[in-house]
Amino acid sequence: MNIYPWQKSSWNELFLDELKMPHAYIFYGTQTQEINKFVDELIKSILCSQPSEENFACGECQDCLWSKTNHPDLKIVESSFDKDENLNSDVLNVANAREVKKFLELTPHQANGKKIVAVYDAERLNISASNALLKTIEEPPNDCLIIFTVNDIANLLPTITSRCRLITFPKPSIKNAKEFLSQTDNIDLIDNLQLYNNAPLQLINEKEMLANTNIIINELKKGNKIDLMKINNIWLDNGLVWIINLVQKWAYELLLCKLSEGHNYFPNNIKAVQELALNADLSKLLTYQISLNTIKSYAKTTVNKEINLGTVMIEYKKIFNN
Repeated sequence: MNIYPWQKSSWNELFLDELKMPHAYIFYGTQTQEINKFVDELIKSILCSQPSEENFACGECQDCLWSKTNHPDLKIVESSFDKDENLNSDVLNVANAREVKKFLELTPHQANGKKIVAVYDAERLNISASNALLKTIEEPPNDCLIIFTVNDIANLLPTITSRCRLITFPKPSIKNAKEFLSQTDNIDLIDNLQLYNNAPLQLINEKEMLANTNIIINELKKGNKIDLMKINNIWLDNGLVWIINLVQKWAYELLLCKLSEGHNYFPNNIKAVQELALNADLSKLLTYQISLNTIKSYAKTTVNKEINLGTVMIEYKKIFNN
């Protein structure tokens, strides 16, 4: 099986009636890496001439061998630069949409096969490309399949989403996530699952960041006694957005504990969170959350990261009563 365990029900659902498969899908969810891998396997399966009973590609037939290089019935839509439009190379433009149309007009190489177009990370589509693809989706050629993957469904034209079958991906259960970490020799990461919203793949990909996470959390646990002199560029090794996300989760944990004695992200720091929440000014804590959202909104732009981080920490100290 080449999909993740928590995706199995979605996989089985797709193959309940292959004859009634729609001509266009949108696969969406927060974990884009997981979704793209799922779509990779789906495409291989549809192109395979000898799929298994569970509908996975055999990996050995001629079509599977072609899939590893350049299958004649598959088009992955890549970025291209359109000199008539002042666009960067990561945008999918109208030229890409025209290529899709031409490709789908060709006869499938396989007898009774499908021409497949995959648009990964479809939020890169500009408005011209979206409108051009919409026409193709509205009047699709026979024996075609168009697949979009996207992080947020709102990033696609509503007229496109209304003409595709929407497939959303649930997060793995806590049990699935823990089993996956154990089976991939990452059992030592289990205590950090809640910090990563129960997303084991993201946790594995960012496990080298955990050393910095612990350094920062140990400082935040000091409340108004935090030593601002210990805040240095190492804190920014993973970027301003990353550290703002971390501080937001910590501040939310304090707020949740103060309002309801609840906990979410930091199960190993419950005692420290309880003590800080007790001494936190609720009004200041709420204002701090708004401030963090504001900084996060422009954190990806060209800003002075050191100054913004310093501001975040100074304001953090002010939350707590002396």
